[in-house]
Amino acid sequence: MSAPARSLVSPAPKRADPSRTPAARPRTTPSPNHRARARRGTPPFWVMTAVIVTAMVVGIVSLSALAVQASFRSDALRQQLGSLTQRQQSLREDVAAASAPSRVMGWARKEGMVMPERVVIIRVLSDPSGLGA
Repeated sequence: MSAPARSLVSPAPKRADPSRTPAARPRTTPSPNHRARARRGTPPFWVMTAVIVTAMVVGIVSLSALAVQASFRSDALRQQLGSLTQRQQSLREDVAAASAPSRVMGWARKEGMVMPERVVIIRVLSDPSGLGA
């Protein structure tokens, strides 16, 4: 069996009932609750806003804490630098005192060493070839 053929003539468009047209309908004003809700926004908007503001506040507080921590660290390093500088100065003074000629001479005398009566300087002629033989 075959299907019935389609008709080529389209049905006439239905006319709207004149009582249903926009001009015939009475205008309704939105209720005050609807207007207030439109001004306040929707709950997903407020949730997203709260999440963004909370993230920004947490970020700012974290950066502030990191800055304070870095400040304390730099103060501690500055104090350590000051104490190490003083220690270096003290050690330099100790080295200078220990290597002073008068101290070395006193130590040598205490160990039984004596000053030579005659100082002889020996000159060694260098080999022009640089081999030293």
